[in-house]
Amino acid sequence: MKIDLHSHTILSGHAYSTLKENIEAAKIKGIEAFAVTDHGPAMPSSQQDAYHIVNMRLAVPEFIDGVRIIRGFESNIIDYDGKIDLPSEYTPYVEYIIGSLHEICIVPRSKKENTEGVINAMASGFVDVIGHPDGFGFPLDYPAITEAAKEYEVALELNNNTLKGRVRGDCRENYLEMLYYAKKNGVYISVGSDAHFYTGIGDMDLSSAMLKEVGYPEELIISKNLEQFNQFMKIRRQERTIY
Repeated sequence: MKIDLHSHTILSGHAYSTLKENIEAAKIKGIEAFAVTDHGPAMPSSQQDAYHIVNMRLAVPEFIDGVRIIRGFESNIIDYDGKIDLPSEYTPYVEYIIGSLHEICIVPRSKKENTEGVINAMASGFVDVIGHPDGFGFPLDYPAITEAAKEYEVALELNNNTLKGRVRGDCRENYLEMLYYAKKNGVYISVGSDAHFYTGIGDMDLSSAMLKEVGYPEELIISKNLEQFNQFMKIRRQERTIY
């Protein structure tokens, strides 16, 4: 796995490394590319506003010390109509967008309503990946989620930090169920460390092992290498405008 598609810096407010430290860690670990995905403004600790998010592509080079920097953010799904915490007119300026449910940003509801909220976010066209759909706090209907992910060409994330079981409980069985239906429906999978400190950049071992365990098709894993990520983003450009 050469690309880490979920990471945080001090701008998230509850992460503890700078972008420079994360880049240095990626280089040491042989990571080809990683996504900078600090939390959107609805997260209480976030230090980002809309202007800061969209300005990243102007301020941060695409390559630093040979490492590809994917300049994105982790949006918060803030209502059950699938709205995210970045106005739609700004999304074309963001290279890569994760959409996630966080209890601090939205009150969990029933499995049916949680599922509808995630599907509505996918249908909006504004998110490229659904972050940590592990069912923690937000039970999800995985057959419905994976069918929608296929329809809207959105990737589902296998979050390595979640698989450690320290932050969001033991979600292994939920992820196995998700991967079963995702494989059945031919859904793209994203892998991310969700690192909140530089030592975690590139940590994707548990996710890699699970994907091998279930025999997930490598051509559907967008974190495998830059070529596969770029191919996926070409598809996403048919779903949302990206300048």
